[in-house]
Amino acid sequence: MNMNRLLDNFVVRNLLGLLALLGIHYLSDLYAIDQRPGFSKLSPYLYLLLLYGWLVFHNRILFERMFLHGQKALYFGCVLFLMALGSFNMNFILRTEFEIVRSLPYLVNFWVYTVTGLGVYVTYRYLRTQQQPAVPSAPEYATLPVDEAIYFSCLVDGNRQNIAYADMLYVESLENYLKIITRSKTYITRLTLKEAEERLPKRLFVRISRSYIVNVAQVSKRQPDSVWIGDKELRIGKVYKRYVAEQWTTE
Repeated sequence: MNMNRLLDNFVVRNLLGLLALLGIHYLSDLYAIDQRPGFSKLSPYLYLLLLYGWLVFHNRILFERMFLHGQKALYFGCVLFLMALGSFNMNFILRTEFEIVRSLPYLVNFWVYTVTGLGVYVTYRYLRTQQQPAVPSAPEYATLPVDEAIYFSCLVDGNRQNIAYADMLYVESLENYLKIITRSKTYITRLTLKEAEERLPKRLFVRISRSYIVNVAQVSKRQPDSVWIGDKELRIGKVYKRYVAEQWTTE
């Protein structure tokens, strides 16, 4: 338990990761380091330090705050631009400062490390998610006191938020995250749309597609293929049309 709490600390976790990366490289470099003169002895470790900083920035800023929040085009654009810029700078430094003509292997390593680092990060997030306690099922929520049963409870940036059902307009899926749109504010929480569907009261909320759950009371206009909440049009998924029609005919 104490070890899990320790690994949950961002600084501790990344310091251990950096030390592991440097340690593994040192073991493979043990017999060659003495053959390199001057600064060349330490330059590979400086490169690994900078590379690890890039991996943290890519995973925690670009991937988590852009890709997982639905800004995929912006994410890919930023990543391709930054990696192309990094590759150009690396090639220039290797040729001018270290007189390395064949820089392609180093550039390939830069791209491979980036993809591998992302894979490790995604695996870590998945394993941490699997270890989290299961979300109580709908019947368990039905037993909550009345004042708690009218709210959707979730974590937003580490803080518990109780969002009144009456204020919720609709819920949008962002893969493993949810965007909860209310009258005055938008919340982003780490839940799947399926988990939200199980927790939201069926008489108030209807899932209309793979991406949306709507508050029935907030729907201002209905058509066979879409619904409107104010000026916002939300398309009904093909496989959900019959289900949506049955839900509204039983109101």
